[in-house]
Amino acid sequence: MSQTTSSTKISRIKRYITAIALIFLFLFSIAPMILAAFPNSSTNQAFSIYNTGYDGLSIVRNDLESITNSRGTAGLYNTTSLISNLNALNRFNGSGALVIVGPAANFDATETFSVLLYLLRGGSLIIADDFGTGNQILEPIFDLFENLDEVCAQAQEQGIDMPCLEDILEGGVGEDTENSSSIFPDQLDDPGDLAGAIDPSNFLLAILKTVKSFGFNSTGVLMDALSNDGNPNRPIITDIESSYIPGMTFTQNVNKIQMEMASVISVKLKITEDVFNPDTGRTEEVEKIVWQPLQKISASLINDAIGEGDDNFELGLPFFPLYSSRSSWIETDMAAAADGTAQPDPDEWGNAKFATALTIPLFPGMGKIVFIADPSIFINRWTKQDDQNDNLILIRNIIQMATEHQEITLDMPQIPIIFDFGHTYQSLMSPVLYSTALLKLIAQLSMFPLYAPFVPFIAYGYGKKVMPKSRRLRPILLTKRRGEKGHSDFEKKLGVIKDTGAYGGPIRTLTQRLKVLVRTDPRYEGDEDLKAPRDMAKFFMDNYPSRAGSRRALESQLKALFAIYENPQRRVSFVAAKRYLGLVKKFIDLLDR
Repeated sequence: MSQTTSSTKISRIKRYITAIALIFLFLFSIAPMILAAFPNSSTNQAFSIYNTGYDGLSIVRNDLESITNSRGTAGLYNTTSLISNLNALNRFNGSGALVIVGPAANFDATETFSVLLYLLRGGSLIIADDFGTGNQILEPIFDLFENLDEVCAQAQEQGIDMPCLEDILEGGVGEDTENSSSIFPDQLDDPGDLAGAIDPSNFLLAILKTVKSFGFNSTGVLMDALSNDGNPNRPIITDIESSYIPGMTFTQNVNKIQMEMASVISVKLKITEDVFNPDTGRTEEVEKIVWQPLQKISASLINDAIGEGDDNFELGLPFFPLYSSRSSWIETDMAAAADGTAQPDPDEWGNAKFATALTIPLFPGMGKIVFIADPSIFINRWTKQDDQNDNLILIRNIIQMATEHQEITLDMPQIPIIFDFGHTYQSLMSPVLYSTALLKLIAQLSMFPLYAPFVPFIAYGYGKKVMPKSRRLRPILLTKRRGEKGHSDFEKKLGVIKDTGAYGGPIRTLTQRLKVLVRTDPRYEGDEDLKAPRDMAKFFMDNYPSRAGSRRALESQLKALFAIYENPQRRVSFVAAKRYLGLVKKFIDLLDR
């Protein structure tokens, strides 16, 4: 008896869990349609290209779509919003640029791999971040660069023509190249002397061998006490590198950039430190990997490359075109930074010009990577103030630089600019939140070839198990069975029952179904086997008093009904059978609602 009771409880729990899961899946599936019915629910999300509010990107979208093509008509760029998994980039044949503004959700391994393939096919990546989430995409890319010579050797062994580091340096920034001297700023008193003192090939080779990767600083907020818009947490960038190298810089006609609660670019360096070894009793050089905010290059940082220099000298490179003022620091107290009460601490890297942008051109034929340490420069709040800042010009320059070598063809009449909206912060009332989750699930299930072919079969098997059956051989009303068509079988069986008075069978079948419905109802508190008519009478009196009638009459009717249930062979008159069947049907209808 105890085993039967336990099995019944387990089965009941399984049914409840299945029902709850199906209800949740159903609500999750229809949530985008329901929420989309509310006004502005899908167009008022932060960093949406369709949001016309202060935190939207509608001005950027309209500006890009107004740029004319070679035929002199608007439509050079086609701006799209990607709300699914970034694996959808595999459908773009290395065209356009992927723009990630204010990422908040994590990127999985398949997405970072898809972005890497997109870059290798010629697409560009523009990331505007301030909390470091974008670093998840950048880390595997720099891991490839760190082992570039090894990857290059393996590629050449497979017959793939891939330039190695020294090939790139010799062919792109050697002494005899036209642009070699343009890496130095025009504002130097005598840039020719400095250019002659440095071998650009050796200088950049030393830099690339020292720098392991770049990323967004996630430890604090950039504050600028000297150059700001009334509050240090809204820096105004005026230290802008004006040297121009095609395909590497985006500062043309840009003099002032407005930021808000921004970050800075950090650099991962391999350095050597003098460490005393107690075993040998001597000081030894030890290699160490450190992360630090990227500052404007000063003499103290490049003395090892060029020898002793002027301590007041600062080197601005087109790779790092935007810098804060020297009166800036990185505030780690976010609350104090937000309300404007923050003060620099000694350990917050004060008195430094921090880099807030970075351009990384990849190999010839591949895309570019652009870092912007503040997604706020894209929002309507600042881009609409085109008479007070050059944010919109900067964004246009970035897009044009990122797509400089991409041409319009018959197959690609417009250059796609893809805004990633699937990783931005979404409120619970946003229909995009639920659409993105479903599309990411579908993309994830279809991504891996090892299990993707089995997904339809698994879904079919599970659906067949949990979905209600459309055709079941169970009695309905008197003797008609679901699945039967026509009336001949029904009339034949009804005639037999009338002639023999064998109403006990149908009464027993329907009574058994009624007992199951009552036992499995969570409101039922009586005996598990439900053998006593009074338990059923109490259940209906407690839950359906207006339909059950008096308790005494109900107990009497149920007692007679249970007697027929126990002995269905007994003869029952037509009038009594009609009364009992009507009673059972009434209660079944109440519980089946």
